[in-house]
Amino acid sequence: MIGCFKPYSAVDNERDRATFSQEVSMITSKFGIGQQVRHKLLGSLGVVIDIDPEYSLEVAPDADELGANEHLRHMPWYHVVMENEEGEAVHTYLAEAQLDGENSDAHPEQPSMDDLAESIRHQLQAPRLRN
Repeated sequence: MIGCFKPYSAVDNERDRATFSQEVSMITSKFGIGQQVRHKLLGSLGVVIDIDPEYSLEVAPDADELGANEHLRHMPWYHVVMENEEGEAVHTYLAEAQLDGENSDAHPEQPSMDDLAESIRHQLQAPRLRN
């Protein structure tokens, strides 16, 4: 066997199976990469560029940022590109509870967000060239 990956079928005993099952818990995210979202409080439009299964920055968030809900640290967190007041792209890191899905794909007031979302979705769907 190469590396340290051990497929489930190769798990030797019941204790190893229980440990394996605990290690392979799935996290379900509400939003996908390339999806447009809105900040619930600010109403700002953004595009998801990456997803973490739980809070993963080195600096822990303040209790104010989590709304005194420690449970949010263990839910999905999203890297979201939004525009500031000057129309410049800003990278934000937001909890799933801070976001709502965006129903419309067209935003004449922020066409760069539409272009970014379309570009990311296209890259995810395009076949990759292999050597």
